[in-house]
Amino acid sequence: MFDISVNLTNKQFKKDKNDVINRAINNGVNGLLIIGSNLENSYDAYKISKKYKNYCWSTVGLHPHYANLWNDNYVNKIIKLIKNDKVVAIGECGLDFYRNYSSIKEQLFAFHAQLELSYSFKIPIYLHCRNAFKFFFKILKFWYYKIPATIIHCFSGNEYELKKCLDMNMSIGISELFFNSKYRKGFKNDINLIPKNKLLIETDSPFLLFKKTYNKIYKKLKGRNEPSLLPNLLKKISLLRNEIFSELDKQTEINTFKILKLNKNNCNYNFNNLK
Repeated sequence: MFDISVNLTNKQFKKDKNDVINRAINNGVNGLLIIGSNLENSYDAYKISKKYKNYCWSTVGLHPHYANLWNDNYVNKIIKLIKNDKVVAIGECGLDFYRNYSSIKEQLFAFHAQLELSYSFKIPIYLHCRNAFKFFFKILKFWYYKIPATIIHCFSGNEYELKKCLDMNMSIGISELFFNSKYRKGFKNDINLIPKNKLLIETDSPFLLFKKTYNKIYKKLKGRNEPSLLPNLLKKISLLRNEIFSELDKQTEINTFKILKLNKNNCNYNFNNLK
């Protein structure tokens, strides 16, 4: 299995990145996508992907929370990062009208600009959308058929929005958020709407460790999610979809390799080399 959303640049992982990665490997996680959400942590994500070669890859982009930072200098620095082979997607980018840390106008501008980079450099786009699907779809209808691949991570929309994403040929990133009734309803039906070849899995660690879901280990991990818990999520998905765990494990991994254009033969990191 492959975790498509790990915020390993977060300060919660500052002291024990090696241990976190070792636990992931020992729990059957065969790769991590390290997420960039602003220029600083995009650089850090890239550095991590270089250090843990053949196990970690990275994205580079500007999360809608930071959209007010977008300028020409930012673009030039992002382009330099895109050209590195360890950078496999642009993002996390998109729209977030739930918090509006940046204005709607700033978010729309930065989102358009990053979609244009995805098109220009023929690199997948890695998307975020929260409480903004109306604008999200209006923008993407002009772009989704032009760019090589689209991932919407940590999907949290309703059934209509899920179907709309699938109509636009998006791959759907599923995290624990998808199953949290506090945020969305109808997950038992919705999880079965996603075609096998469009399903991706993620922890979004260190976030989304819900106390109610992981009550026994919540205190032990001090509320911090990590990639080693990904098998628990996949088990839940396989039960709801009535599919064999090992087959779904293999399928979601194949989906990730295909979308990110990774060579599976190179995904064989020896964790004994960690220092």
